[in-house]
Amino acid sequence: MAAVTAPKIAIIGAGPVGLTLAAILHHNGIKSTIFERDSSAIVRAQGGTLDIHADAGQRALIAAGLLDNFKKIAREEGEAMKLVRGDGTVVHDENVQGRPAPPEGRGGPGEGEPRGRPEIDRRDLKDLLIAALPSEYIRWGKGIASINPVQGTPQWTLNFIGGNGDDSESGPYDLILGADGAWSRVRPLLTDVRPLYSGVISLDVWITAEQLKSKPEIAKFIGKGTCLIISEGRSMAFQRHSDGSARVYVDIQTHKKVGEEVPSSKELLKLTDEEVKALGDGDVDWTDEKVRKRLLDTHYSDWAREPIEVAMAMTEQPVLRPLYMLPVGHKWDGRPGVTLLGDAAHVMTPFAGVGVNVGMMDALELAEGIIGYVKGDKQGADELEKVVKTYEEGMYKRSSREAGFTEMMMGISHREGGAEKLKDIVTGGSLE
Repeated sequence: MAAVTAPKIAIIGAGPVGLTLAAILHHNGIKSTIFERDSSAIVRAQGGTLDIHADAGQRALIAAGLLDNFKKIAREEGEAMKLVRGDGTVVHDENVQGRPAPPEGRGGPGEGEPRGRPEIDRRDLKDLLIAALPSEYIRWGKGIASINPVQGTPQWTLNFIGGNGDDSESGPYDLILGADGAWSRVRPLLTDVRPLYSGVISLDVWITAEQLKSKPEIAKFIGKGTCLIISEGRSMAFQRHSDGSARVYVDIQTHKKVGEEVPSSKELLKLTDEEVKALGDGDVDWTDEKVRKRLLDTHYSDWAREPIEVAMAMTEQPVLRPLYMLPVGHKWDGRPGVTLLGDAAHVMTPFAGVGVNVGMMDALELAEGIIGYVKGDKQGADELEKVVKTYEEGMYKRSSREAGFTEMMMGISHREGGAEKLKDIVTGGSLE
């Protein structure tokens, strides 16, 4: 039998999904190289907290040999859910009453038991995965300028931002695996489809651990995990973090239909002509407390005061972000040697909390295919193409199902009665 040759693999993007893929491959003796535009893992804010599901993300961590280390830093208490109506009525609070048992005949944990979805900060998950890889596997500060086919072969070469074209790491590569997020540089090799504005825009603001410690009433309001406040067209999501800090996502549904134009900050604040003129060519400064108050006064004037006051107490790192999504059921015509995973393949809004789990399952299933190829007795470009095709077929089914669920949850999170419906869902009730 001919000697087994592992494919030369380039993973684009050092987020949780790309790192998970590399970690599983490494755990099975297969080398890959991750190319990441950021100069380090901490060069920019790393996002919020993630719930890692036992039947999805944790399966990928098992395959990487990292589940025990994950459990040491994950927060089961972070599963606690609090649901509130805009008028201040608390519909459900697991900080007080604990988690209920599912209805008779339904599976899941018993009363008061964890759901198997412990929380971990995105930063901590990335650190766990990075620590599992040899340092030379991740090439920080190497953003992709272009990806080009090698004529007459199924291979690809990389051109790096700021490079001169003769970089020794340019390739060729047998597999280009795009895990580079919503605005992927790999996706255009496969499809012209780009993410669409979901109709929801979000102001993300933090409170430091020191500030939160001095304001116990705010910590009590949020609880140990997530606090969601829901009304027609508006929601807030408060989250606790492992370092004692917290954040809020102030979400406003500006359009019911996906794919409409993103409103400007000036439109969102409903500024008068005189106010717009006073700004000149400058944009709105979200670090200005008066600006954030204007947003809340404009869109949340009928809400109870407590969530407004808690949101206003958060002052750090304010960023306004439109939320994007790819069309539910999005597919592409495959090409040899290249595919997508995670947000690059199926970016979703955060309202179902499944995005990272879908991406980690992508990493698991793609890694299993590559491992099977390397350990099997059939080699060559045709066999590798079968691996990618099999992965994509399974990924389309999984991601379409979860993307549809996420779109439904986005709707529930911005309608009257949404808090009650979410209570029904989180306690094991019907999705109908």
